[in-house]
Amino acid sequence: MRFINDKGELDGLEHPRTYAEEVRQALSAMDGILNGDRAVYASSELTTGRRLYALLRAHGASDAAELRRKLGDDEYRRVLFEPNLAAAAAFARSLRQRLAPGELVVSPGPFAACGWSQPEYLGFWETLLRTRIKAVFFNDGWQYSTGCSFELAVAGSAGCAAYDAAGGELSLAAGGALVAAAARELEAAGFDATGLRRNLALLPPPRR
Repeated sequence: MRFINDKGELDGLEHPRTYAEEVRQALSAMDGILNGDRAVYASSELTTGRRLYALLRAHGASDAAELRRKLGDDEYRRVLFEPNLAAAAAFARSLRQRLAPGELVVSPGPFAACGWSQPEYLGFWETLLRTRIKAVFFNDGWQYSTGCSFELAVAGSAGCAAYDAAGGELSLAAGGALVAAAARELEAAGFDATGLRRNLALLPPPRR
């Protein structure tokens, strides 16, 4: 039995906040876990990526919005987001097992903020990467994901170390080449790779 809110009497209370206030609130919760340390970030496809493009091909859809209309919200979540979420969680767990004991690993998948748009999510993860992350590991196939390619650009800009799923160093040049190849492949198949192209342009130039 709960001591507070055991009957849900607080659940309907409203607390209007700005986006900046919600970001500070989420980061404060993170700080309670990090306790001044920096974590490792597990980057993995969630709303875009290889599974999405396979589904687009299978259902004859041109983009995610059309696929959602064809499948309906529940089926769209079942065949796209839930498998991606499970794969992202498994990747984060594997990193925790492989890295040094006590290493903190952040997976973005479980985080949900009611009403946030994709730019708001990306803005939040960028803030986290720039302020509380020391290294980013990219799951297999990351280069097809708009979010993951953005996280590579942020990691490069913020000076975070970047690694592939196997733990090999991922340079900005190598990562950029993977994203460029993925964009060409998708465009050849008739898909819009604007997000990947945009993130390619954000990559900082290689250090001399």
